[in-house]
Amino acid sequence: MRPNSSSSASPVTRLWQRASARPRRTVVLCFAAVFAITLVLAGRQYFLVRARELDLRAHRLELQVMALDAAIHAGKRQMRFLRGSAENQFAELRSTGGAPDAAVRNVLAARANTFWGMPVPDSDAPVRGIGRRELAAIPQLNPSEDAFVQDLGVARLMSQLLPVEHNLMAELEVALFISTTGIVVANPPIQDAQMAGLLGAFGDARMLRLAREQANDHAVLFDPSHVRNVGSARLLLVTPVVHGGVVRGAIVLGVPQRVFQQFLQSRARYEGKEALLDGRGALIASSESTFAVSEGDWLKTLPGRWGHVSSPMLLQAGTGRERSGQDFLLFRKLDTADLVLVDYVPAEVLFLSVVSQFSVNFIGVWLLLGILLWSTLLVVDQLLARQIRLSDALRELVRVDALTGLSNRRGLAVGFDGFTQRRQIDRRVALLMLDIDRFKLINDGWGHAAGDEVLKHLATVAKAAVRPRDLVARVGGEEFCVLLPDTVPEDAAEIAERVRLAIAGSVCMPDPTLLRIGAPGREIRYTVSIGVAELVADACDSLDALAAAADQRLYAAKEQGRNRVVAHG
Repeated sequence: MRPNSSSSASPVTRLWQRASARPRRTVVLCFAAVFAITLVLAGRQYFLVRARELDLRAHRLELQVMALDAAIHAGKRQMRFLRGSAENQFAELRSTGGAPDAAVRNVLAARANTFWGMPVPDSDAPVRGIGRRELAAIPQLNPSEDAFVQDLGVARLMSQLLPVEHNLMAELEVALFISTTGIVVANPPIQDAQMAGLLGAFGDARMLRLAREQANDHAVLFDPSHVRNVGSARLLLVTPVVHGGVVRGAIVLGVPQRVFQQFLQSRARYEGKEALLDGRGALIASSESTFAVSEGDWLKTLPGRWGHVSSPMLLQAGTGRERSGQDFLLFRKLDTADLVLVDYVPAEVLFLSVVSQFSVNFIGVWLLLGILLWSTLLVVDQLLARQIRLSDALRELVRVDALTGLSNRRGLAVGFDGFTQRRQIDRRVALLMLDIDRFKLINDGWGHAAGDEVLKHLATVAKAAVRPRDLVARVGGEEFCVLLPDTVPEDAAEIAERVRLAIAGSVCMPDPTLLRIGAPGREIRYTVSIGVAELVADACDSLDALAAAADQRLYAAKEQGRNRVVAHG
């Protein structure tokens, strides 16, 4: 046997052979690979732009936090000035001592009333308070008269400073001094009903506790309970006033929520949700057009998959980004307060933001590339289909006899290989070798054109006489073969005899225009001699050997008188 050349070929050669065997599929796969590569590159570009977009949002968030920190730091600096002034006033009053003046004595007398007030210049903030009985009803407040006199002296100073502070900080909604002895200095003035509620909130231990805990610093806190008492203020700058190690009062600057709301809205250049949250997750301000007061955790309003995120967790982390699916949550803590600014970016918002950054030229070129690839693929596919059809036609021409339409020698070889390549050892293949008797006399008597008609007539009769699966071929001038698969010698001899009788009993009548002048007549009767061989019975291992055995018997039929079948010997 010949060695299998494909088994010894290199992997590249085998791949090339396989690709060449299926050109259309190869072209489609190559174009699909190119288009897939463009998709991968486009996807890579998308994720690079998305990462840059998130970095830009994080940087913008950092700038906003810096601006908020700067504003709060400026407020703290002013608070330190007011606190220092108040505590210095306490020290001066203690050192000077002395009897109360007439204004103070009038206030002491008025403390029997529910509310009282001290006369001050019109440019100063009012100094007011609640009576002894009302003061005694509020826990944690101090009814001491000595302390009250000192607090009243500090209140006079705050009455002068708070209007100035209010004018310096135009965004302030209210400036307050509150003492533990029931004195309130407010600019702008507040109603008596508000004052009682404010002192009650101050004395409920929350504000005092915060003041005592933050005695050495100035804190920014968000306390919804103060909304009812201090107008629409949302953020309160609170600093305790301490004398002799005891908290004597607190200075409060109220900043309206709209200041922070307008700040975030003015910088909301991207789609998404920005929110300023306190340590409990309560919403301080947002980038949305409207602000909804909510006592709950704003993070709980996000989709359910964000349940693992909490405001304390974000405050502890300080800065970073959280991801849930394709959604992102960017956050950054303020350095000057326990507040965190977050930017919630849903997947669809991020996608549209990223896509909008692709230039029109890039998208146009990418789409044009896809159209060109698709168009080229269609053209190449049509060219390959036409080439394959032409190749099939050429292959058919190579295997088919042009005159009779039967298979030729190459077609006979292909058919034999098809019958035998998967055959078992006991599978039988027979071959009939036919030759027209005295074909030269036909050509000489009726002409070569009539002889061609006889060849075509024989092809028609032979195909009709054999089985559908049998292969009839013309292998020479007047020589024909019939390949009989799965046929033993006895059956092959019967089929050969049937073919011989069919040809001997038929008449070929060519067109008169094809006959030679002086032809014996229009009817042409002829016979054939047939030799029969079988692959197994004749111990043949190839088509050539099988044809040689059948050819020997064909000559034997000729020698025995023609018009006969020889299947043995």
